[in-house]
Formats: sequence, structure tokens, C-alpha cells
Amino acid sequence: MHRTSGITFPVISVTGPPAERGLQYGTLARERIRRSIQAYERVFQHYAGWDWTTVRRHAARFTKTIDDFAPALIVEMRGIAAGAGVDLEEILALNTRSEIMFAAGDTGIPHECTSFALLPHRTATGTMIVAQNWDWLLHAQETATVLEVTRDDGPSFVTLVEAGLLAKVGMNEAGLGLCTNTLVSDGDEGRIGVPYHVLLRAALDSESGPAAAEVITSAERALSANYLLADDTGFAVDLETAPRPDGVRRITPENGQITHSNHFRSAELTGEDLYARRKPHTLNRLRNITSGLTSTDVLSVEDMKLVLADHRDHPSSVCQHPDEALHPRERTATIAGIIMDVKDRTMHLAPGRPCVARWETVKGVVSNRQPPMHGTFERNRPE
Repeated sequence: MHRTSGITFPVISVTGPPAERGLQYGTLARERIRRSIQAYERVFQHYAGWDWTTVRRHAARFTKTIDDFAPALIVEMRGIAAGAGVDLEEILALNTRSEIMFAAGDTGIPHECTSFALLPHRTATGTMIVAQNWDWLLHAQETATVLEVTRDDGPSFVTLVEAGLLAKVGMNEAGLGLCTNTLVSDGDEGRIGVPYHVLLRAALDSESGPAAAEVITSAERALSANYLLADDTGFAVDLETAPRPDGVRRITPENGQITHSNHFRSAELTGEDLYARRKPHTLNRLRNITSGLTSTDVLSVEDMKLVLADHRDHPSSVCQHPDEALHPRERTATIAGIIMDVKDRTMHLAPGRPCVARWETVKGVVSNRQPPMHGTFERNRPE
């Protein structure tokens, strides 16, 4: 008998200008946002010995940088905070949690994901596909949320987030898909710059893959990170970044695909790859996702689901299960599998580990925004 994960993610739909949609988001996701705040209070205490007051104080340092980079996002975060009945600094803390952890001087917190893009000639649908497993701490199973944003001030988008975040993995109305992986260079020290999750949102605010790449490349980035971008024109690029002006390298498709895990493929971006030193299984995951995708010339969506369910090198496999040998607050697992057809604007979503999850679809109804889009997304339709 086929087992299922029993995990489901709520779908939150918001619309309007930044303040209004932020208020809607905070109100509708209030319980999960508060649950996320409580979880990160425990995370920072466990990993860094910081109390929540200290975390909030450090989060506030990013206010001006974010406001200078994208003023509407501060307005939106104020709305989220008001709707959730929390302080702005707490929403800032969720959106700058990666930067704050490095400021605390501890890089031991796990960051794990495995991603890929397939060009149209490699897919049975004949369309561009971008996909990943999102691996994270177990509390994210109780905070993950599908956020649909319909708006007139930029492309409407859908993204899978921890409640309270501006964006994470997602796709937009302009036909852009975004996946991401954490990287850890020897230059990651928690410096003030544009936060990682703010850049993810800025990418989804872009009208094309090249535009999103330019936003990420030109920003004064706070942290290292990997951004996998693809759009419905056939554009696909992977941006490995480090927190310095020249710290960007582009990886383009080979054999019709791009694959990535959590180590730098461009070794010159860091003196030492701190993630690979701490968790060398990132090399195994990259090898396994690459070989899984090259096992056949043309892959169906069902084939891709099986690749994301790969258990080679368990427990640190592409489909990751909790390691019972670790402290409960250090255990990670695949929180979701995501496969996005950017031409069809369809997200295939596995809430929980792809090996047991019941895959669902979130389908965007789009227009050319002449006039602006006012569509909706079909929700949680089992496949």
C-alpha cells in the first residue's frame, strides 16, 4: 500500500498594493507566522545562544538597506506584521534569519537543497522545467505556506514559503521560475547588505530571467547563495554568488540541464567552501541528481518526481529523511518537492518528502497583463 506523508500546506491568496496585501497575508497566515517566530526563537537559542530580543535588534539593522533597495517591501512587511499582530522586527527577523545566524558567529545551522533545470528538448512536455527539493529543519513542515500574490505593480506570482517570508521557491506571471540553494563561503560574516530572501523576492518581481539575473548580480548582497533562474523563452542560468562586488559566476546548461546542491561549483568564489567541508554529502547529492536526470534523454514530470525521490547515500540523499542520531532541533528533512513548468505556469508540489507525498498542482491563470492580471490559481488539486 502506498504511504503518504500526511503533510498539507495551506494556500494563502492576497491582492492589492503592498500595504494591503501584506495585511491580508499577515491576517490569513497569522497562526503559522507566529509558529515560525516561536520556532526561530528556539533555533537561535540552540545554535547561537541568542535570545529573541537580540535577534530582533540585529534584524532591525537591515531596515534601511531593504528600504533603499525596494521600499515597497518594507511597506509590505509592515502590513504582514500588523495582520499577524507582531512587531515589524519579528517579520524582519524571519526574512533575515540567514544573515543574523552568521552575525551570531555560528555557521553550524543546516542549509540543504538540491535543484535542477531542464531545457525544453529534455522534457516530454517540450517546455522549460525548473525544480528542486527544499530541505530544512523539521518545524518548517508546520509553517510552510503556498502564497499566491495577484497585483498590478509587477508580475503576479506564486511561491512556497515559510509563513512570514516575502518569497522563496516560485514562479511568476511573466514566465520566470526560481529555485535556490544556500552556499557558505569564507566571506559570509553577517555583513549588512540586501538579504537573501529579499533578493529571492526581487527575482520574482522581475519581468524575465535576464532581468532577474541582473537584479541579483548588481545588488550589494549580504550572503552567499545560489539562484537558479529559467523562463519561458528558453533562458536558463545558475548564479553562484558570494558577498562581494565581483562575487558572481554563471553556470549555463550542459546536455540540456543545470544541476546544483550546496557547494560552489565555481571554486574561485571562496577560499574555502565551508559548507562542503562541514557536509561533504552535498557532492553526493549533486552527483546523484545529475546522473538521475541523464539516465534518459527526455524526462516526463513523473520521471522528475522519481529523481527527486532518490535515496542513494541515505540519510543525506536527494530525498532527505531525518537523521535520528542528531539532536531533535538539528534534524532536517525534505520539506517539499517542487517542479515548475514555466510555460504552462504550473507548479507540481509534494508537501513533505517526495517518496511518500501526494503530489498536487498549483496552476497559474495568466494573461499578458494588458490589462493587468486578475486571475487566480487552482488550489491543491491532487494529481
